[in-house]
Amino acid sequence: MEPTQLKSRAITEQDCKIICRFPLNMEELFNLAPNARFPWTAAQMLQTLPDRLANTAFTIDVDIVGFANFYNYEQGNQTFIGNVVVNPLYRGQGIGKAIIRQMLEIGFSQYRFKVIHVSCFSTNTRGLLMYKKLGFLPYGIEQRTNHANEPVALINMQHSHESFLDYCRTRHIPVSDFTAQN
Repeated sequence: MEPTQLKSRAITEQDCKIICRFPLNMEELFNLAPNARFPWTAAQMLQTLPDRLANTAFTIDVDIVGFANFYNYEQGNQTFIGNVVVNPLYRGQGIGKAIIRQMLEIGFSQYRFKVIHVSCFSTNTRGLLMYKKLGFLPYGIEQRTNHANEPVALINMQHSHESFLDYCRTRHIPVSDFTAQN
């Protein structure tokens, strides 16, 4: 399912109070913000936002259904999509996939990134499978330590502008004219 009514906008401080309640446990929070403490608070979230780009709330009607942003960005070159989280009431409906597609579109069209990366912990099976379905290609594994002080693998994947356009063309997914010409 592809949520066609999904809209995006810059987040507000009030949005942070809602979004920080999306992770339901420490493991979910670790997957989206490894250095955060559970329960996630608006103050913790707001503290990280100045170092990030395109802090984006995703909505359906008046409901905030998700959030994502860019980090470790080099303007016009590359970035990582981060802090991806879906409202628990909207999970399993294709929202995460739609958020990542919109972030790819924003990154390639508005910011003119050449490569967009994602990182996903080995314990996040749903996330790993979603990124594979979206055409991301793995290129590296890093050892990290989780919230329980146990080793976990962080899998790094990427999409180049060209690979994203190929992915969209082969699946008949429309992209903006600007993205196609970038």
